[in-house]
Amino acid sequence: MKVLELLEDFQSKVDATANFPMSKKILLERDEVESLLSNIQTFLPDEMKHAKWIKEEREKILEEASLESEDILQRAKKEEREIIAEAKRQFEQMVTESEVLKEAEERAQELLAQARAEARDVRMNSYQYSEDMMLDLKEGLEGKLEIVLKDLHSLQDFLQK
Repeated sequence: MKVLELLEDFQSKVDATANFPMSKKILLERDEVESLLSNIQTFLPDEMKHAKWIKEEREKILEEASLESEDILQRAKKEEREIIAEAKRQFEQMVTESEVLKEAEERAQELLAQARAEARDVRMNSYQYSEDMMLDLKEGLEGKLEIVLKDLHSLQDFLQK
């Protein structure tokens, strides 16, 4: 920056100039001081504008970075919420599927127990039916056997006479 160089040059001239005896006053050439001040005044507005522009650009960059970081943060929070919601949905689905599977297994066990009970009842009923039929057959055969035995005794009695 040109203004800083000019100010350093001015300071070095002040430092290089000797003081008046018994005071802190110095003697500088008017033309040199005026020339330095004129140069400083010439460059100062441009450098001030440039510094102001740099400051404004810096503020814009910081503001854009702040907005972008806020946007990134919002997107990250949204994505986090979506991921959490999806995880909850999958968890609930797995729990539901697990509950459905458990209920299906329980229902299958109930149906199996019911089928076994019904099969046992059918078997018992068929055994009972078979027993009833055999008893009826036995009674019928015993009745026929009595008739046959009676006829046989009658025939034997007839033959013995």
